[in-house]
Amino acid sequence: MSGQQETLVDWVRAQRADTDPEAFADVVGHASVVGLGTGTRSARETFAVVTRTTRVLVERGFRVIAVLDNQRVGELYDRYVRGADVDIDAALRQAWGPWRTEEMRDALDSLRRRNADHPGDPVRVVGVGSSRVLPADYDRVVDLVEAVDPAEAAKVRVLFDVIRTAHDAGEHVLRARGTHPGTPFVELARRAREIAGRAGAGELLDAIVDHHANAIGVGYDADREERAAADRVRALLPARVVLWEGSAHVAADAMMGGHLRAELGRAYAAAHVTFGHGRANGVDVPPPAPGSLEDVLLAAGGERTVRLDDGSPTTLDAPWRTRLISGVYDPARDGEHYLEVRSLRGAYDVVAFVPEITPTTVLAP
Repeated sequence: MSGQQETLVDWVRAQRADTDPEAFADVVGHASVVGLGTGTRSARETFAVVTRTTRVLVERGFRVIAVLDNQRVGELYDRYVRGADVDIDAALRQAWGPWRTEEMRDALDSLRRRNADHPGDPVRVVGVGSSRVLPADYDRVVDLVEAVDPAEAAKVRVLFDVIRTAHDAGEHVLRARGTHPGTPFVELARRAREIAGRAGAGELLDAIVDHHANAIGVGYDADREERAAADRVRALLPARVVLWEGSAHVAADAMMGGHLRAELGRAYAAAHVTFGHGRANGVDVPPPAPGSLEDVLLAAGGERTVRLDDGSPTTLDAPWRTRLISGVYDPARDGEHYLEVRSLRGAYDVVAFVPEITPTTVLAP
């Protein structure tokens, strides 16, 4: 560690030695939209910082929780937290894979209880992702085809059994894990549409094809999708919004967070919740790479809340590497799983750090 980094470690040691949600909210609570980002979606401790901070922000007037997930799933979440008779476990099984956890269910349960106590002032939950295709849509198509031609339905079911796995983990993740069959899922979706087109499921089939045509590594346009998600968040204003997503997406210098900062200025605040080591996605995550943000934070010892305001060291205006654990994470190549931000202070308003993480609990099938 360089002398400059050792000086920074000393400065970090002088910051708050906890992840108190009130202190965290004090930094970002002025904003109209707050992005609460995590270095991994698969850790109990980082998600707990998000949910605790959200509760405080709700007490301070925030009334919408936005998640980068399917819009139709978001509608189910919203109905549930506002007291409707919704099978929330069934709804979560339609969600993007990383959200299908007991911790997410507990967070929604907490919002439902809060709304029951404040019936005239509810908190909403909104999905701001682009897709409106659910895993259940594949079953619906098969049922429609089966009513016309059971033999053709069997062919469609075989194709769908392959491509619906992209709702658990994207095609790019399946490729990284070596479990992708090789043929792009959009081709299999088009083949299913050719077989099933006369069964009266044309609209559903078109949506399924479009969903897979926009997969990462196929036709996915990151800038278009991030801008569209940011626009959906802005459409929720003037209600004050808390956004739950990965730290790369909420960073104020790029992706969705960059668009929000460009449109809203300081009315958009971004937070980064990161960690030192532990276990996530079924693997042991080693100590952070030398010279990374997490390396400095871990060296300072214990939990931290670090404000990145005008009183922070100028070294935080420089580019920094921070670790991101996604579905393609390989601990043997840990050094490749870092995001470099052009300026840490330009990307985030505050950083929370927990030294060690444990896995979230995946919902039973």
